[in-house]
Amino acid sequence: MINLSRAILDPRIRQSTPFTVYRKSTTWQHGKPVSSENTIHLNGIITPASAKDLEQVPEGDRVGGEITILTIEPIYVTREEGTSDEVEWAGDRYRVFNVFPWKDYGFYHGIGIRKTSK
Repeated sequence: MINLSRAILDPRIRQSTPFTVYRKSTTWQHGKPVSSENTIHLNGIITPASAKDLEQVPEGDRVGGEITILTIEPIYVTREEGTSDEVEWAGDRYRVFNVFPWKDYGFYHGIGIRKTSK
């Protein structure tokens, strides 16, 4: 198998600065849920989502600022430990709503939808 992580981290095509991922998690303390948000800085490639990207997901009929995220670190949609990751890019915040874990090829491919604007 071809490991594409080197291409995703190549400084000629990746984002010039790391992008910020906000990862929320919930733990139980004294019988009550306590939510927290951690900030993670990742390197990778972010581009506007193409029609081909959106054909891969049931939500593909959405229009409104979707992005494609390629990174070598895992990104998550809602799971038992917390809600979907959010990515800050170009001043906007995007909620990750689909992840294709191509970890056998050395990367994760996520699709995010714009949550807030400048």
